[in-house]
Amino acid sequence: MNAVKQAFEAFKRNAALLEREEGVKYDAKPAKETIRRLLDGYCEAMDRGDERRKDLYASGLMLRFWYVVGRLEEKSPNLGLETVDFMSWLYEAIEYACKYRKWQDHSANVNAQQCLNQCIETIRLQHYYECNLDRHRANYNVISFANPLDDEGKATLEDTLSDEAEEASVKMRDGIAMARELVQAYLNKDKVVEAIILDVIAFNDSQKVTKKSCKGVDEEGNQYRYSTQTSEFWPFKCVQLLNGLADGYEDYFLRHYKVSQDKFEAAFGSVRKATNQKLYKFVSNTLADARRRVSF
Repeated sequence: MNAVKQAFEAFKRNAALLEREEGVKYDAKPAKETIRRLLDGYCEAMDRGDERRKDLYASGLMLRFWYVVGRLEEKSPNLGLETVDFMSWLYEAIEYACKYRKWQDHSANVNAQQCLNQCIETIRLQHYYECNLDRHRANYNVISFANPLDDEGKATLEDTLSDEAEEASVKMRDGIAMARELVQAYLNKDKVVEAIILDVIAFNDSQKVTKKSCKGVDEEGNQYRYSTQTSEFWPFKCVQLLNGLADGYEDYFLRHYKVSQDKFEAAFGSVRKATNQKLYKFVSNTLADARRRVSF
């Protein structure tokens, strides 16, 4: 029996105990009330230091939101993670929600189900970006930033760094640090929307990959087939990524860059409210601004 199935069976056993001992059935309706009871029960057990009751309520929550594990896996197909990793994301989101307990704050105007859903998305984004920032991805980030910004192939994102501090960051071998320095350079100039766009380009897959099957002839005159693959920046994919930015992106961004929360929220709000047409314009203007900073 693999780890995922073992965990699921353990959750089922604990859920049966939860129903028998606490009178809480994890899949009972209405859903919102049941989720609130599960989360409140977990918080109470946490406050009392009752690890056994915590396990029972956590098991109920894991089963109630078990479908989320599959959704997390579908949303993150290229991270090289296993199902058990996404299970841990869900558990982490439960603990995150119970740490802040926003549904218990009536002024927050959010119910328990909404709170946990938001925490799940926050945890997903945090892990997604952290995985993309992993040093094993450094080469990918360097390639992304080295892609041409103009039709002649002269200007790249690396070339946009003009002053001494920015030039020094280009020379850093760590592609992640280089990317961060570039984004911070835009933030230092109060170009927060542009910084968000550049961060999305750097640490997400905004490339269009084209594969082509070709024929060749070897030295002995025998024909053989081979394939080529090229990639280029794809505005359509970038706009999709910008459309998909959720609340958790704010936590990620403010943890990694120096910018006031007010400035970020204003820019982030502009991005989230923008139509696709306006997002295309944002992306185009950002790259145009980068080209203007190049010394040919």
